[in-house]
Amino acid sequence: MSPLVKVKHSPLHGKGVFAIQNISEGEIIVESHMVLIHINENLPEALATLQFPWTEEYDAICLSDVGSFFNHSSQPNAKIIERDFTNQIQIFAAKTAIAKGDEITIYYNDAFDKFIN
Repeated sequence: MSPLVKVKHSPLHGKGVFAIQNISEGEIIVESHMVLIHINENLPEALATLQFPWTEEYDAICLSDVGSFFNHSSQPNAKIIERDFTNQIQIFAAKTAIAKGDEITIYYNDAFDKFIN
């Protein structure tokens, strides 16, 4: 688990990722290993809400750390800075400075790919 964050109940939706110390703009929050799931796979809702777009044929779910628990915001304070398709890793970093106790959010609706990097 990243020493910067913890998962707990979120007022936004279900569980969320929260800073347990101040995080600087640009600082890497977590590196999450991914598992690929075919886009036609019928997943239970609890898993389907954790998916990230990955390729045209596959979505992915973070298997390690907190990656699948970031909630959505149209004004996120974090972003995905790298998606390593070969090693199936996704790296999240602070888009802005994040204060201890703040919920960390990313953008993952309609134009998701525009919010990476």
